[in-house]
Amino acid sequence: MYKVKDIYGILDAKIISGEKNFEKEINDFEYQAKYIRNDNTAFVSISKSTWSKWLGKEAKILDGRLQILNSDKKPALVITDQVILGLDSQIPQLLVEDSIEAMRILGDYFRSEFKNPVIAITGSMGKSSTRMMIVKALKGYKVVENRGNANTRVPVLLNLCKLVKKPDYAVYEMSINSLNNRGNLSLIVKPDITVVTGIGEAHLSTIKSTEEIALFKSRIFEGQSKDGIAVINEETKHSDILQLKAKENLNKVIKYGQSSDENVNISEQKGYLKVEIQVDGENHVIPINIISEGMMLNIYATINVLKHLKVDLIESINHLTDFKPFKKVLEIKEINTSNLQATIIDDTHNASLPAMINAIKTFNKQSEFYTGNKVLVLGKISDLGKSSERQHSKLVSQIEESKANYILCIDNEMRKVVNKVKKKNITWYNNPEQLLIDLKYLVDEDSLILFKSSVTGTMLPQIATRAFHDLYYMNGVKEIDYYKQFPVLKGNVYLDKNNKIISMKQQQSAVSMEGLTPLIYYIYCKNEGVVNKKVKLRKWPTNNAIYFEGRELELNQLIDAMINKPHPSLIYQLAYEVFENENKRRLLIDNFINDHNLSLSSSVNVTGRYRSKERQSFNLNDLEILYMKYKDILFANQNYVILGDRFYHGMIKDEKEGVLIFIMYDSLESLISSILNNIR
Repeated sequence: MYKVKDIYGILDAKIISGEKNFEKEINDFEYQAKYIRNDNTAFVSISKSTWSKWLGKEAKILDGRLQILNSDKKPALVITDQVILGLDSQIPQLLVEDSIEAMRILGDYFRSEFKNPVIAITGSMGKSSTRMMIVKALKGYKVVENRGNANTRVPVLLNLCKLVKKPDYAVYEMSINSLNNRGNLSLIVKPDITVVTGIGEAHLSTIKSTEEIALFKSRIFEGQSKDGIAVINEETKHSDILQLKAKENLNKVIKYGQSSDENVNISEQKGYLKVEIQVDGENHVIPINIISEGMMLNIYATINVLKHLKVDLIESINHLTDFKPFKKVLEIKEINTSNLQATIIDDTHNASLPAMINAIKTFNKQSEFYTGNKVLVLGKISDLGKSSERQHSKLVSQIEESKANYILCIDNEMRKVVNKVKKKNITWYNNPEQLLIDLKYLVDEDSLILFKSSVTGTMLPQIATRAFHDLYYMNGVKEIDYYKQFPVLKGNVYLDKNNKIISMKQQQSAVSMEGLTPLIYYIYCKNEGVVNKKVKLRKWPTNNAIYFEGRELELNQLIDAMINKPHPSLIYQLAYEVFENENKRRLLIDNFINDHNLSLSSSVNVTGRYRSKERQSFNLNDLEILYMKYKDILFANQNYVILGDRFYHGMIKDEKEGVLIFIMYDSLESLISSILNNIR
């Protein structure tokens, strides 16, 4: 048992107040006041300047003085590097030069006094899940572990201070940040057992290669004594480097993998993993409610750690039957309603390239158990730096070989991936709302949907959450027509001469599958007063016998064609004539969409034509906005505006000065005339 006076004795500190309470017991440490759980906790108040010194940048966390002064919790002790005026004078306050350095000193001291096993885990993927598995398996024992996935330098020091609790075991995960050139904290943690779960393409924005990552991760062995144990994934990239580095420091190096232990077999079933293990000649079968090859490897790692602890192995593994990793780590969400039976796997907690591949492999394996559509929804891998395009391109073969019927992707990094994938129904979206709409039409009875991306820099984690809600409460999809994989959702609205809506008819939420691009070009050219000139049609991928290379036209003809169901080659040519380069064209389009509050996907490619790999869409409201603002320009020379390549969209003005706005019709004459006749 440690008291305030003991902490004072360990630190080179100045007493500010509360000396009468130096006999108070200390059984915990925190540097965030919101986590203080009892009045025997020592609060480490870290100033903004100290945070900046340690992090090399301004910290987002609130200054420790403000935290404790605004808290209703009363700690047993405050350790601070700036005197806290206004603090209850009964609370012992120790002034140190650097609060984080004080934690290092205390952590080092408590570790030297701690004689029970310390387990440290690192890796590019799987370290949090493995740590959580080990802790779950040690149910019934007193265990100190990371909070959440806080595994960088300062949280590691805090975790060492928590050895003041005198637990039976300490299980820490350590990020590359805690092992890098700023100081290898394994030298303080001094783990008895280390686990390296894998090496993958993470941190490549700051580290040059996966080999360099392996070398950094292998520094975890440097804090171990010769009698320590290293548990290394033999199936990971650079396992040879890890094993070599471990053997330089340790006498015992254990390799684990799917074929490394003849007494353990793990297989993937529908929605769970089956562990078959033989101990002392007796066979045991234990189901664990998680999936994926990655989770299998984490279980193998956990079993190898447990074998070297003084615990009942089978009893400990049985504790894992209801194991749950972090939210959004291969999280299975069942939709079981009167309208739909489907399963979502939400794996948007984070992503490295190996984790992305693991998720797709898991999806493929689980697909065997489902009879409905299998849908992959993928976002980007963050933190890849200059190697981002090269690393993302490695997903192409994985997607092509996947069991998915449909693949939906967002984020700019995934656009090039989509364009490289062959023989798959794959589409890139720049509008999350449109992705959600399409997904609802793709999901059918007994469908399987996987969401996979990083957690930062992408909207996919939020989309995954919304998708479950939308699908769960969906009333069912009415019978509709499809073009390729997209729903054909027609709609029209009639406005009178005062712009009042007289009638509206649409199939659910009517949206196009083509873009507004020609209409935007037309409005821009008319507003800018583009000067007419002779032009020759260039070679475009859509040229034909009518629109051929070398055909002479006037620029005004190109402009006027934009509201007369233009051929794509004419749209290509107008963009070439009007815009200096693609960047300036894209900037104009983006600004136009933002300025007019149009749907994000209302113009995605140069021509606005339907492309299965690039989802474009606009709705009746988008056309209504442009009609309201530009009707004088649009109807200056004719009483109609017709867009579309495969379908018909546009506006038709009648003799009563009313206008019919419509999208997604197969033909114009019969359908539109009948609608106008009904209105009259």
